[in-house]
Amino acid sequence: MLILDSVHTYYGHIHALKGISLRVNEGEVVTLIGSNGAGKTTTLNTISGVLPARAGAIYFQDSPQGGGSSSLPGRENGIRLDRMPAHEVARLGVSQSPEGRKIFARLSVQENLAMGAFARTDSDGVRDDLERVFELFPRLKERLSQPGGTLSGGEQQMLAIGRALMSSPRILLLDEPSMGLAPLLVQQIFQIIREINAQGTTILLVEQNAQAALQVADRGYVLETGNIVLSGAADSLLANPQVAEAYLGI
Repeated sequence: MLILDSVHTYYGHIHALKGISLRVNEGEVVTLIGSNGAGKTTTLNTISGVLPARAGAIYFQDSPQGGGSSSLPGRENGIRLDRMPAHEVARLGVSQSPEGRKIFARLSVQENLAMGAFARTDSDGVRDDLERVFELFPRLKERLSQPGGTLSGGEQQMLAIGRALMSSPRILLLDEPSMGLAPLLVQQIFQIIREINAQGTTILLVEQNAQAALQVADRGYVLETGNIVLSGAADSLLANPQVAEAYLGI
């Protein structure tokens, strides 16, 4: 569904991503792990179009079963996301729940969720997805009229993920969903990630809690200073001594 091919991204003169390549297949949960400053958030922001890729390519299949190739003749890998502005990337079905949640603090829970569906015209589908969000996060339904900025940290994280789901994404980019949460809430968030994936949404997960991320993922990539240094099945990365020492505290 998603391919990054030798992608380079810069912040001014700072070379943040140094030719990374990765793949996310339809139906998978793939995680990016690494220390602070490794390039995890930069990778998601480059995919979603918030940051431009200076070199390399990002391909996306915009319809199930590899049908995206027809949208860009001559490109069997799909549509080139790196040539699109962020709002067009979002309309294709790539939705991001950003690091730090970044909800609209003065808008109500209901208005925040409505913002997630701003580009949609299928009112029946929007209603169905709203019910889906309420099933995943019943607490949001209890707080529909409450300003987003007055929610607890865990509730704001639920709102950020719910808002991203309201765009009916084909792939969901989750950036540090457990950051700053109590252990019990962390368990709840990762259980919900499993449920979202089981309902058919492909997920690319950035997470500093490497152990929890690898336990929920199918595959993983390890980033260090803008380079992918390891990749493989999640269980093999969990068992890797190098990963255990550097990221799992073992």
